[in-house]
Amino acid sequence: MEQIFRRPPPAVLLAMAGAAQSAMTRGRTMTPASMAAAAPVVGGSLCLLAGSAGNFLRHRTTVDPVRVERAQHLVVDGPNRLTRNPMYLGLTGLLLSHAIARRSPSAVIPLAGFVWLIDRHQIPVEEKALEARFGQDYLDYKEAVPRWLGARRGCRARHRH
Repeated sequence: MEQIFRRPPPAVLLAMAGAAQSAMTRGRTMTPASMAAAAPVVGGSLCLLAGSAGNFLRHRTTVDPVRVERAQHLVVDGPNRLTRNPMYLGLTGLLLSHAIARRSPSAVIPLAGFVWLIDRHQIPVEEKALEARFGQDYLDYKEAVPRWLGARRGCRARHRH
């Protein structure tokens, strides 16, 4: 009997990566200095998460990464002007801040695994669904705004709501 692989939802991957970080850093205490170093990363990450989720709600579209095909609008403003995946970038930042706070370079390993899984297995599925749903508008957006952060390619995205 053929077994069907189901991608775990990003929240599960985040929890697994966080648990792995905690296990790897057992015994490493957070210090006031490490918490101060992690604070800007936490703040920026929470701003990306809250700003993007709020923007999706204002546009009355889904934030559910498992049911992307239910998207009603292509959201290209707010944090989505900087990256096509501000929520994943925010989650990545939370894992990074945990590694910083725990003062553990090895805690970056689960973070790297999280990024790899999201980048190679979650985002491509979402991109395919968004392209099917929004066609050329999504392709223009995809060309203009990077998947994560980085230099923009092409010209500004055209978009219709």
